[in-house]
Amino acid sequence: MMKRVRQFFLMLLPLLALAALAALSACSPRKNTAASRNYQAFITRYNIYYNGDEHYKETLREMEKTYEDDYSQRLFMHPVEAKAKPKSPQPSGNFDRSIEKAQKAIQLRSIKKRPKKKSGRQTAEQKAWLKRSEYNPFLHNAWMMMARSQYYNGDFAGAAATFHYIAKNFTWLPKTVDEARLWQARCYCALDWLFEAEDILRKFKPEELTDKTLLGLYRFARADYLIRSRENAEAIKELTEAIRLAKGSSQKTRLTFLLGQLYALEGRKKEAYDAFKRAGSSSASSYRTKFNARIKQSEVYEGADINPEVKALRRMTRYDRNKDYLDQTYYAIGNLYLSRGDTLNAIENYKLAAEKSTRSGIDKALSQLTLGRLYFERGNYADAQPCYSEAVPQLPEDYPDYKLIKKRSDVLDELAVYSQNVTLQDSLLRLAAMTPEEQMKVIDKIIDDLKKKEKEEAEAAKREEYLAQAEAMGSNLKDNGARPSTFTMNNDDSWYFYNTSARNAGKTEFQRRWGSRKLEDNWRRRNKASFDTADFDADAENDSIDADNPDAPDQAAEEETDSAKTAREHAADPHFPEYYLAQIPSTDEEKQTANDVIQEGLYNMGVILKNNLGDFPAAASEFEKLLERYPDNIYRLDAYYNLYLMWMQAGNTAEAEKWRRKILSDFPDSKYGLAMADPNYLKNLREMDARQEELYARAYDDYLENRNDRVHQAYNDMMRDYPLSKLMPKFMFLHALAYVTENKPEEFNQTLREMLERYPQTDATPMASAYLAGMAKGRKINSGLTNTRGMIWDTRLIAAGQNADSTATEGPVEFTRDPEAPHTLLFLFNNRAIQANAFIYDIARHNFTTYAVRDFDIEPMNFDQLGIIAVKGFRNEAEVNAYRQRLAADKNFIMPPGVRPVVISDSNFELMLKRGASFDEYFKFIGEKELSDLHEAVLPPDEYPSAAEMYQAPAPESSENSDSSETPKAPEAPITPETPEAPEAPNTPETPEIEPDGSEGDDPLLE
Repeated sequence: MMKRVRQFFLMLLPLLALAALAALSACSPRKNTAASRNYQAFITRYNIYYNGDEHYKETLREMEKTYEDDYSQRLFMHPVEAKAKPKSPQPSGNFDRSIEKAQKAIQLRSIKKRPKKKSGRQTAEQKAWLKRSEYNPFLHNAWMMMARSQYYNGDFAGAAATFHYIAKNFTWLPKTVDEARLWQARCYCALDWLFEAEDILRKFKPEELTDKTLLGLYRFARADYLIRSRENAEAIKELTEAIRLAKGSSQKTRLTFLLGQLYALEGRKKEAYDAFKRAGSSSASSYRTKFNARIKQSEVYEGADINPEVKALRRMTRYDRNKDYLDQTYYAIGNLYLSRGDTLNAIENYKLAAEKSTRSGIDKALSQLTLGRLYFERGNYADAQPCYSEAVPQLPEDYPDYKLIKKRSDVLDELAVYSQNVTLQDSLLRLAAMTPEEQMKVIDKIIDDLKKKEKEEAEAAKREEYLAQAEAMGSNLKDNGARPSTFTMNNDDSWYFYNTSARNAGKTEFQRRWGSRKLEDNWRRRNKASFDTADFDADAENDSIDADNPDAPDQAAEEETDSAKTAREHAADPHFPEYYLAQIPSTDEEKQTANDVIQEGLYNMGVILKNNLGDFPAAASEFEKLLERYPDNIYRLDAYYNLYLMWMQAGNTAEAEKWRRKILSDFPDSKYGLAMADPNYLKNLREMDARQEELYARAYDDYLENRNDRVHQAYNDMMRDYPLSKLMPKFMFLHALAYVTENKPEEFNQTLREMLERYPQTDATPMASAYLAGMAKGRKINSGLTNTRGMIWDTRLIAAGQNADSTATEGPVEFTRDPEAPHTLLFLFNNRAIQANAFIYDIARHNFTTYAVRDFDIEPMNFDQLGIIAVKGFRNEAEVNAYRQRLAADKNFIMPPGVRPVVISDSNFELMLKRGASFDEYFKFIGEKELSDLHEAVLPPDEYPSAAEMYQAPAPESSENSDSSETPKAPEAPITPETPEAPEAPNTPETPEIEPDGSEGDDPLLE
């Protein structure tokens, strides 16, 4: 019996296997039946998708929980947005596995085959069913998982494309379509494509979104869009709703902290205080978050009595776990005192913040920056300089007003160099006047102080090393009974770069001496465009004086006695008296050199204080100190003239007249004396601003038309009538260039040399230097050519028929910065070289094919040779940047060579048209006058010298131009913070630069 049963089952097994295979075959993705659809959905959901989704959720949870937000800046809505800002702290987490799982599900489980049509008439629903592109009822979830994973991987453009595909191909799933569109808006926000994000979001009505997931997505995306658009008041409302609907405690805490920041920006301090309190008290808050929330609360504290808040912050400094946050704590205390006008206590706490800081970075920089600003506002530049010098390298380049801060730091660095030189040489001269016994007494005290300081620093370094090692080993310092009471210097012979104490000391000493300097060639030189005319002499010696006898140093070293070697070592070591004695000037020649250094320092300090810092009383003090100590100094004429200019600009005509008479009596034959002796001097001075532009435009036209005799005559007339004009270097440069086509290389060479000697720090210096260097190498100028043609940036925007005199201005045009104001995009070009109509057509075609919602006005303008195409209709600067990014990405749009895009607010452009200003003035205002732009008034970009010659040294910044022959102008106001620039969209096109590998043969003037 059992045998028959066994035989029966053996016969049945193949049949069952065949039945199973048949069933599986019926469920293949290549078939579209109810069974196959349900089977594929089941396998997709509980096999491939499940694993990818679990990885996705775990990775996302870890990203949100472990990301270390930069609390010194406005927080991101989500950590993943930091991936669009490479310089920000980057989040952890890789979603590649989830993407792979989604792709696998789509490849293996997609059902594309349409089902069989039923007989009879088709209903609308049946027709729609047959038109679907996907029949696996679960596969849309795999598509969504893939798109979300792309987003959290930082591939925002790729994710946006995938979400767009989902919205287009799953139209029978309205909730999925809405979800995909909202995620698409989030992608656009992360990319700063605000046009596109707004276009999607405006199609949603929040009251119609009944699903909490969709409503939460909408509130999040809408808040993100408004924050990036700087509409903080509206963003607060949306963000409050987004917090209520947010999933995940870490993300809720982050958004609550961001809400506090927005309240603070809007001046709603009470709400900000409460928001920071909620963020800090959340169970999901890390200690770092709690600490920063508490610090932010102090910043928005509104109570009349700050003592309780100060005491609470001081208590925080006692806890060991806060030792790495002491800089932030004392910075917050300083802010509290400063908010109540108690500057002295504020300064003391900012000092403590810098001293107690254990970390380099933004937190340390903030206290130094604020301290430096307070010193600067008091005119205490000596103390302000090290604060700025140490703070700037620690600031990110996108920090608000970074360029302004860097500029101020550079000016203070330059001032400090001259100030330290004067102080040092004064001290050395005082020592030189002492007896040898008195000198040794002073030197011994200096050496004792040095040794004491080094011992304290060594002990502090040893203490820090001990604590760091103890913390690394996880030891409890309170249980360490046998702790050394004193610390000795680490006398090991470890290499410098492995010795932290030595390395930090070297860094500090470098910044103390040199300030913040970039790692670049000639880093020691403040003015990298400075020159020596000997560099342009073909006969200049290139070999060292020791080249003929290479063995001389070795022979000298061998012959050096032990006593001489010891003396030499002591002279180089600040721990021995010989080091200081060697620096004391002993001969009359050495004392004269020390006095020369003092004279140079006093004069340059006065120039920097006058021109770059606008501190007239301090500048006058340095100039008068120079004249009092050294009545016959070589800077006397320039000092007189600078004092004259200052008091004229300050409106003190009596004091100005005093210095004018000094010039006329002591230097009647100087260029200043000759100009001031003219009875019409003041009249000429008032007219010069208006006249010089007109005369230069005329001279330039003559140059373009090859009327070289008129160019030379214009230069001679300017030297006679307006020798102090700020355009004299340009006149002189044209004067030199006119000799090229006249085949007069000697006159060309001599004029350029004279220009460099007379105006060593002008815009034309690098180009003139490049030409002279080329001629020194034996290259010859090309003769018989017509004069080169180029853009005139200093063309005034005066319409035809408009009276030039009516637009002339007595002072500079007062431009303003407002990134939130309406803006215009201008395309500037030489209308004799570019066909404006074809260019307008290309712009219009781009606008039509790219923007279905927005409409931009295009207006062409012409001012002599300067052509302008204005694209109008942008609501703020960020929109212009987004437009430029889209324009650069348009493969069908090609920017003609020689066209320069310029972003300008509507109000500034209207002011330029009203006042007849030039773009030269506007470029100086916005600080974008790069080297290639500076010289386009003379040569077009494609006719520059080679890059190797042209960029041997960058042009000096206009703010550091201390040429005393400048035209009288209104003093530069002390630097004040300006509105931060809106962030640029990715890949915003910049003004084209000269190709770095240009050949010498590209130069039209030199063969």
